[in-house]
Amino acid sequence: MKSKPTTKKLFQLVDIKDYRYDKGCSHIDYGDIATDCDTKTISLLEAINHISISIFSMADEDELDNKKISNLSCIIADLAELGIATNKISHTAAYLSGVQDGTHGS
Repeated sequence: MKSKPTTKKLFQLVDIKDYRYDKGCSHIDYGDIATDCDTKTISLLEAINHISISIFSMADEDELDNKKISNLSCIIADLAELGIATNKISHTAAYLSGVQDGTHGS
């Protein structure tokens, strides 16, 4: 009997090594990763907003370019998935940064 794959999206594959369980990753600066991913998530959301406004204005035109609207919609979906991935990385990195700072201060 074959099992059906449950991993179907990019963000399901995103994972940051945890320094508490993987001794080979003590060099990771979790705070910088969290900040970088927050910035990338904001940029992705701004791009999604810009493309969405473009689609909205295209809808007011006399002749709709369905292919262009379809392509832009696919781009929005891809950017949204990347935004979910960067957000997930940011949250994990921020958590691990706090844990790491808490253990170093003891």
